[in-house]
Amino acid sequence: MAAVLKLNDVCREYQRGNVPFFAVNHVSLSIEAGDFLNIIGRSGSGKSTLLNIAAGMLSPTSGSVELDGENLAGKDDATLSRLRNDKIGFVPQGASALPNLTILENVVLPFCLWPHGGDGEGAARLLLERFGISHLADSYPSELSGGELRRALIARALINRPRIVIADEPTSDLDVESSINIMEAFAKLNSEGVTLLLVSHDLDMLKFGKRVCTMSDGHLMDGNHLTDGQNP
Repeated sequence: MAAVLKLNDVCREYQRGNVPFFAVNHVSLSIEAGDFLNIIGRSGSGKSTLLNIAAGMLSPTSGSVELDGENLAGKDDATLSRLRNDKIGFVPQGASALPNLTILENVVLPFCLWPHGGDGEGAARLLLERFGISHLADSYPSELSGGELRRALIARALINRPRIVIADEPTSDLDVESSINIMEAFAKLNSEGVTLLLVSHDLDMLKFGKRVCTMSDGHLMDGNHLTDGQNP
């Protein structure tokens, strides 16, 4: 099966003072359709940098990234933006909704950035209904709880039917109950065929995935597949 996302010997080098260091150090990773991969690691281990490279928002110093078999290297900003918009649903860390737009407008926004066929507003309303927040369509982000807002951001990530959903610490600022609800929503999406790549700090949430990798000092260590009985 062809990989939806493939990282080939990827590095990201920075300078700290006059000393170079690798935030991402020779990482290779392949994610196939229907996978659900969690990446764990301490703060500063390189997880978010790796996620930004995987999402095409940060270029690697060396190595390559392939999205749906297409190498992202050498593409201009407009082309990369279109690819991300069409093929990647990104759920950033924290509250990243636009405060002056309603929840419905936030969810439908990626649909409107590039021409798409179909009914974007109708699709957004169906997603809000799916995540139990259709009654909040005309509310503003500041009026929602943390869990409600995170569900809205997941709905926004799904609006263009992406090939993969990438989420950076999707439960980092939520209470236990809200965290479980969010991870159950991800698990249900995965059971329906949505491919997922998540960075998480919460070890209790790993039972909702299929694979686990650990990030340490820029290196990625592949874990074993979780047993079938652990996926809810």
